[in-house]
Amino acid sequence: MRESYKQLMIWIEEKQPVKIKTDQGEATFLPVKLYKDVHKLFAYNRKMTLINISLDKVISIEPTRIYGSFDIREEQVVHIH
Repeated sequence: MRESYKQLMIWIEEKQPVKIKTDQGEATFLPVKLYKDVHKLFAYNRKMTLINISLDKVISIEPTRIYGSFDIREEQVVHIH
């Protein structure tokens, strides 16, 4: 697990999006902070919501490529009268 932490820290420093697979499914995240002592990873999802992920439930983490913007929130139109 120590080697995984080292690689994950490198991806965080490089702002590398990662694909995380758990028993509940698979999704793409932008990792921002790793807490080794509590086995938690803080990351942004594609809607730019900060979430924490328990590393105990992670099956695999691998770097991924994002085409376009990481942020897929819908643009809101503001009308000014």
